Order: sequence, then structure tokens, then C-alpha cells
Amino acid sequence: MTQKERRKHPRAKVVWPVIMENNRNILSGETQDISAGGAYIRCRSRPKHPEVDMHISVSLLSPRIRAVGEVVRSEALDSGKEGGHYGIGVRFIAVSDTDQEIISTKVAELLESQGINWREEEPGD
Repeated sequence: MTQKERRKHPRAKVVWPVIMENNRNILSGETQDISAGGAYIRCRSRPKHPEVDMHISVSLLSPRIRAVGEVVRSEALDSGKEGGHYGIGVRFIAVSDTDQEIISTKVAELLESQGINWREEEPGD
């Protein structure tokens, strides 16, 4: 089964600023892609614990999205360089229905603007 087939939510490539708090450490980064179920984030350091409180800025005009995420993967990017970056995959484990709807709507708008058919057929359709 491919990774695409396992995902429950459509995912879009988008760069949004993210502030994460992890065991009293503040980390900043930016999304590389996002879905209603999680995000891949580029940042300068790895979270020390698997759970992070996140604040995602979708736009200057929108309030920040707040979510609690679980780091499910972490990898060094541009390794060998001083001050390198890390990529972390985060699965949302707590996000309000309103914030999840904002993410879903923005992802759908982005995919439609790129001409990508993101609507998945429900079983029985």
C-alpha cells in the first residue's frame, strides 16, 4: 500500500509559520505540507518529546490555528551543514472542529487552484 493510499485527508504543499512548544522549549518552523490530520514541518531543532503544542499562522487576517500534535517522524535535512534543519512529521491528536475545518478548507482551495482532484469517493459511491 502506498503512502498516499494510507492517508485519510488530502494534503497540500504550503509554507505557513508554526510556533511549537515542547517541554517548555519554544521551537519555530514552517509547514512544508499540511492536511486536516497532520503536517510536515521544517525547523532548526528537534522536539525533545513526542508531543508538541502548535500555533499555525494560516494568514495575517486569520487567527492562529491551535493544535496538539504527536511527532511521528524526524529527520535531519541538509545534514553536514552547521545550523542545519530538521523535518518533522506531526500527527494532530487534538484540534478543534473549527480549526480542523479551516485547514480542510484551505487545503481544498490550494489543491483546486493547482488543478488537483482531491475529492475521494466514499465507499459505495
